[in-house]
Amino acid sequence: MKEKNKFRDSEIQQPDNSRLAKEIRRRQAQKDRFMTKMDRLFGFILLSALILGCAGLGLLYILEKGPSESLRDSFVMTMQETRRFDFISNIFLEQETINEIKSAADDSAKYVPVAKTMQNIETASLSAHEVHVELAQDDDGDGIIFEEIKGGGYLGYMITVLDPTRIIIGTPDSFGGVGWTMEDLVKKYDAIGGVNGGGFKDEGGTGSGGLPVGLTIIDGKFYGDTNGESAFVGFDANGKMYFGYFNQWLAEYFGIVNGVSFGPMLIVDGEPAPKGSLGSGVNPRTAIAQRSDGAVMMLCIDGRQVHSMGATYQDCIDIFLARGAVNAINMDGGSSTTMYYNGEYINSPSGTSTSRLFPSVFLFK
Repeated sequence: MKEKNKFRDSEIQQPDNSRLAKEIRRRQAQKDRFMTKMDRLFGFILLSALILGCAGLGLLYILEKGPSESLRDSFVMTMQETRRFDFISNIFLEQETINEIKSAADDSAKYVPVAKTMQNIETASLSAHEVHVELAQDDDGDGIIFEEIKGGGYLGYMITVLDPTRIIIGTPDSFGGVGWTMEDLVKKYDAIGGVNGGGFKDEGGTGSGGLPVGLTIIDGKFYGDTNGESAFVGFDANGKMYFGYFNQWLAEYFGIVNGVSFGPMLIVDGEPAPKGSLGSGVNPRTAIAQRSDGAVMMLCIDGRQVHSMGATYQDCIDIFLARGAVNAINMDGGSSTTMYYNGEYINSPSGTSTSRLFPSVFLFK
C-alpha cells in the first residue's frame, strides 16, 4: 500500500513536460521571428548601401570621366580644396590629370600683371560696372552695414565698414605658438567684429594656427616671407586697399601698414577676372573688397553643409560687382571661414561649432 502511494506521489511531483515543451516552442518561435526581421532589416540596409554605393560611383564616374570638362574641373577643385576628401578625385582620374587641373587653376589665379594692381583705387569708379542690387543703408548711423547674402545653393553674410581706417589686423601676442579664436582676438582689440584673414601652416587641416604663411605686416612690422613675392592684400594708413604679388620693398613703397597673404585676386581696378579663368570648386569662402568710396566689404559664405553647399570664386565676384566693388581678393576659406559680430558668431564654420585658431584676422572697431 505504501509503495502504491509513493508511486502516485512521484507522479504528482513530475513536471508537466507538454507545457514546458510548448513554452520552449513559443520562445523559439519568437526568437525565429525576431531573427527573421533582423535578417530582412540587415538585408535591406546592405542592399540600400550597395545601391547607393553603385549610384555614387556611377555619378562620380560621370563627373570625372563624363563629357563636361568644366564640370569635372569644378568637382576636382572642390575635392582638392577640402583636403580631407581629396582622395576622391583619384578614384577614376590619374594623378597626372589632377595635377594638370590644379596647375591650370594656379596659373589662372595669376592672370593679373603686378603693375596693374598697383594703380590707385581712384582710377576705378562705381560706374565701371552696373550696381545690380540696391545697396544696403546704414540705418542706425554706426558706419557698419550687415546683410544676409543668398544665392543658388549658398548662404552668406556681408559686413560693410564705411570708414576703411576702422579696419585693423588682429594677431595673437606672438607668432609660432598657438593661434587664437576669433572671439578672443575681437576681445583683445576691443573690436566690434571681424572675419578670418590670411593663410597659415595647417598640416592635414588640423594646424594650431600659430604661424602665418607668406608676407604679413602688422602695424608696419614685417613677418613671414619678406623677400619672395606672394599674393597679398594690405591697407595703408588712409585705409586704401592694395593687393598684388608683394614683397617687402613694394609694401614699403606703397606705405602699407597692415596686410596678410592669400588669393587669388577677384576684381582689379573695376575689372573682374574673366569668367572661367579662376578654377575653383564649391566651398566655404571668405573674401574682402573695397568700393571706390573707400567702404570695405567683408564676405563669408557657408559651405559643406545642408543649408549651404558653398560658393565658387565667380559667385564671390558676382556678389561684389553687384554691390559696386572695384577691388576684391579671396581670403582663406574652407573650415577657416568665420564671421564674428556684436558678441556672436554669425556664420556656421565648416567642421567646427565656433572658430578655428588663427594667426591673423581682419577686425573693425
